Amino acid sequence: MPIRAKLVHSVTLIAQPRNKHPMLKTGALKLGDYEIKNRGTFGLLWFTDFGEKFWEACTTVDDSAKLRLRESGFDEMNWSISFRFAGFKARLSAIKYKGFFGSPKNSLIELKIGTQNPNDLRMFVQALCTKFDNPPWILNNWKKVEATIGMSKDDIIKSWSGAMGREISEEETKLKGWGSRLFGSKPSSEAKVEADEDDIEIFEDQDGMEIKMKIHGALEVEGNEYAIMSYVDNINSEFEIMMINRGRGNKVSYSNVEDDELYEQLSEAAVQHLESTSAI
Repeated sequence: MPIRAKLVHSVTLIAQPRNKHPMLKTGALKLGDYEIKNRGTFGLLWFTDFGEKFWEACTTVDDSAKLRLRESGFDEMNWSISFRFAGFKARLSAIKYKGFFGSPKNSLIELKIGTQNPNDLRMFVQALCTKFDNPPWILNNWKKVEATIGMSKDDIIKSWSGAMGREISEEETKLKGWGSRLFGSKPSSEAKVEADEDDIEIFEDQDGMEIKMKIHGALEVEGNEYAIMSYVDNINSEFEIMMINRGRGNKVSYSNVEDDELYEQLSEAAVQHLESTSAI
């Protein structure tokens, strides 16, 4: 009877997806086929940018890599997919950590991966990490992640550090690029938005009822400004992102962010800002 080698070296890593694309057909995945669909709702899951980069890394080391859908739930961010490639076994699982419906901004990806050779494992994780503009171990809401899976910020970062075989610097625990340009991070002489912590804006809903919202800060992306707001009368509500429009005489108005992907990216940066100011 043949003896099967055991995967004696394995790690569990937690990653933050930042984009829902690509979307994959669940029916095809159950058969082991990777089939992308650009739009739609039914019969799809959001494989996310992390899933895409992971699969790219798999097929780079093994062009006959295999994947298969193991479980999927009622929304697009509730799934588990297994992988086999080049002597590795792995599983990606999408786990929601806040809200009712899953989305990349309020979900995490759990990666369990193992192989016989620890050097192979370390080199694969190192290569995987080079594919991301922002480190995958930076989560949008550390407190809610810990409450959901029982791993703290230090636990998550140490697991990635151990898997790569190197220390992760303090700078590598922060978002790069536009996501790091938060309100208050620039000198006051350069800041374009000066939102006082006690600023309150009053809006009207479709029934003419007043809605009070508190401004907690602002973000700037490609010359546009976005306010981070919360509902004054509901302390348990989620934060909202509104675009700041400046008219003549510096008159300010606000509008919704229509681009879903931009809203998700702004939300990630907003969480970093709110955590740094202990607002959440």
